[in-house]
Amino acid sequence: MELREYFKIIGKYGKLFWVVVIVTIIATFLFAKMQPRSYLASTTLTVNKASALKQSQINYYTFDNYYNVQSSGLFSQIVVSWMSSPAVVKDIYTKADITLPNVSQAKLAKLFKAIREEPATINVSIAVSDKNEADKLINAAADVMQEKTNEMAQSDKENVYDIVKFTPVVTETTANTWLNLLIGAIAGLILGAILALAVDYFKAEDKKGN
Repeated sequence: MELREYFKIIGKYGKLFWVVVIVTIIATFLFAKMQPRSYLASTTLTVNKASALKQSQINYYTFDNYYNVQSSGLFSQIVVSWMSSPAVVKDIYTKADITLPNVSQAKLAKLFKAIREEPATINVSIAVSDKNEADKLINAAADVMQEKTNEMAQSDKENVYDIVKFTPVVTETTANTWLNLLIGAIAGLILGAILALAVDYFKAEDKKGN
């Protein structure tokens, strides 16, 4: 069957086709609007290695603390890994005084999104349905990272790191209305075409049977 014949069949059942398209668009729009509000909290953490020696205190060149920067970069990888640890996520929720979600450990590990940027910067974010909780969690995350860092420093006095937190930002995430309408329109066109072709096919089969 040629392409123009498909269009001819769809045109034959134009009313059905357009009803399906319109209903699908409306359903997609309403579904998007009925979704619960979501708030995205984000902050940036910078890992700094505390230098035991200052350039003015020694008679050799420290290369502008190059090795401290490299060490901070390596330690930032550890901090990123903490963010995907269910045990650490539990500590963050406890610190924020918020009930831990009743989900699997695999989902707990994905609640926080931590992206490392060279050399030792980490962008952290979390999305929840309550604005106040979002603010508490993002601040608690930074605090827990520093606490874990301090715990490690107790066993290694020569490697002490500080976690510097940028002021967190909390914003409401809104659905992209036009994108949802476009998706609904595309889905409606496909579904409408399939139904029109299906109706034509079964009517033809019914005529053959009679």
